[in-house]
Amino acid sequence: MQKFTRRKILKTLGAAAVTPLAAPFLNLAHAQGATIPIGVALPMTGNAGPYGPDMAEAAKRTVAKINTGGGILGGRKLELFIEDSESSASVAANLSQKFINVNKCQSLVGYWGTPEGMSSRPIAIQNKVVLMVSSAANAITEGDSQGYVWRFQMKATDWGIVIGRAVQRLSYKSIGLMGLQNAFVLPIMKGVEEQVKASGRTVTDSLIYNPEQPSYRAEVERIFGKKPEAVCCFGLLPDFVSIMKEVYRGGFDSKVVALSIMADAEGKFVEAVGAQVAEGVRHFQPMPDTSAAAYKKFTKLMGAPEDKLFLFPPNTHDQIAVTAMAMEKAKSPMASDWSKQIMAVCNGPGENVDDVVDALKLIRAGKAINFSGAGSTCDFTPNGDQLGRGMGQWINKGGKSVFVEYAKP
Repeated sequence: MQKFTRRKILKTLGAAAVTPLAAPFLNLAHAQGATIPIGVALPMTGNAGPYGPDMAEAAKRTVAKINTGGGILGGRKLELFIEDSESSASVAANLSQKFINVNKCQSLVGYWGTPEGMSSRPIAIQNKVVLMVSSAANAITEGDSQGYVWRFQMKATDWGIVIGRAVQRLSYKSIGLMGLQNAFVLPIMKGVEEQVKASGRTVTDSLIYNPEQPSYRAEVERIFGKKPEAVCCFGLLPDFVSIMKEVYRGGFDSKVVALSIMADAEGKFVEAVGAQVAEGVRHFQPMPDTSAAAYKKFTKLMGAPEDKLFLFPPNTHDQIAVTAMAMEKAKSPMASDWSKQIMAVCNGPGENVDDVVDALKLIRAGKAINFSGAGSTCDFTPNGDQLGRGMGQWINKGGKSVFVEYAKP
């Protein structure tokens, strides 16, 4: 499949308006027997580049499973259009336009980060197509999304709750806080700070830093220089690499709490800073319930060992599975129809099922279902927030991430 560069996308779509889909397109693109396109925007490069390839593989394998299992809507096949979002808001927005106006997609999935989700949200709503994201920022699902925006992730406020509770259990008496200027990070910081203060601990200082600074020395000296027992730092991998190098150079000995997308990132953090700098850093990330049958089926689908931990690929699997099931339930590939069936196939009541092909058979037989996915139980609130997702905690020891515990908000 052709990969579009940022320049090509902007040249092709930069002048495209956010306009509703034209009726002639609808009749053509959804003719009986035609393939059903799904747009997949994934971070193959940029801040989240380590995660994109496995998410793409999950998308391909899930679609192959559905198609070989009989497809949907009378045997129609799903067709993927996978593109690199470059972990960029502008690229993701232009991809969304391309998926809608060129590829004729009614389902947009992937959208790993907050910038990608936020930039594509208004495009999806105005064009009445479904957007499914792994983005955590609260704002993704706030306001009237008209049932077109669905989060396959724990929202940021809940991250703050789980991390704040863990920090309390670690009995740190004084905490410093620093975080990236980002709609995803700020609610996490707020949640942690509120819980730390409510438990009688001291917040020595709190600051917001900008992305892509040439140096974070001043910020590190300000926060770590006050010698808190621990510093909670929330951001992304590139800034955290720079920050931890400054912490090491400065000889600061506060414990560090971070996110796995910063302090692990599929091993990229240790590779960048070395095991000595990474030693002792605790990190947190929403994760699937690895003991669930659906997750074990997913690792088998991926050809991976049963104990392999995939953080984001299960979300991609679930997004495509839910798209297929909702379309089958609605008997329509049009998002204006099948978006209304997402909660019906996910929340129940109905027969519990954790395999998408089995679920599609039950739907075709007129049975009500309650689907559990690989990433979570796939239960949602009416505004598109996902319920029931847990969070893992790890600590870096000897250059490896060692699992500590699994907790829910």
